[in-house]
Amino acid sequence: MQRVLCVGILVVCSSLLALAQDDISSLKWHEWEDGVREARASGKFLLVDVYTTWCGWCKRMDRSVYIHSRVQELLAAQFVPVKLNAESETVIANGADHYTERECAKLLNVHSYPTTLVFDSNFKIVAKLNGYQDSDKFIRFLHYIGDKQYERYSFSQYLKQIPVEH
Repeated sequence: MQRVLCVGILVVCSSLLALAQDDISSLKWHEWEDGVREARASGKFLLVDVYTTWCGWCKRMDRSVYIHSRVQELLAAQFVPVKLNAESETVIANGADHYTERECAKLLNVHSYPTTLVFDSNFKIVAKLNGYQDSDKFIRFLHYIGDKQYERYSFSQYLKQIPVEH
C-alpha cells in the first residue's frame, strides 16, 4: 500500500512540476489577427509557430526552447510571436480573406510540425524552419533573422559562416 501511495505522490508532483515550468514563461503568444496587426505597427518580424495538439516535438519546443530566457529576450526585442494550430477549424482573418487555421497552414505550405515561419513587415515570408530545434540552434536562427542575414545566406550557410558565439 505504501508503494502505491509513493508512486501516486510522485506522479502528482511530476505533473505539478511540469505545470509550474509552463507557467514561468513570460512569452506572450498572440492570436493571428492581433499578431499581424502588432507586427505591422511595430515593424517587428512576425514569428509563427505552426503546431498540432498531438505533436510531441511541438510540446517539447514549448517546454525546452520557448521557455529559455535568451529565446524570450530575442523574441521580445524583434518579433511578434503567434501560434497557429494546423488542425484547428478556428476562423482567422487575413485582410479581407477568412480562413480556418488549418486552411492557413495549407496555404503557407506547412506539412510537418513544428514549423516556424517568419514574415517581414510587408508580410513576406523571409524564413521557414521545419522541425524541432534545440534552444542553441533556435537562438542562432533568431539572430539570423534579426540581423537580416537571410538577405545574404540561407540558414544552413549562415550556420557554417557565423561562429556559434554571437
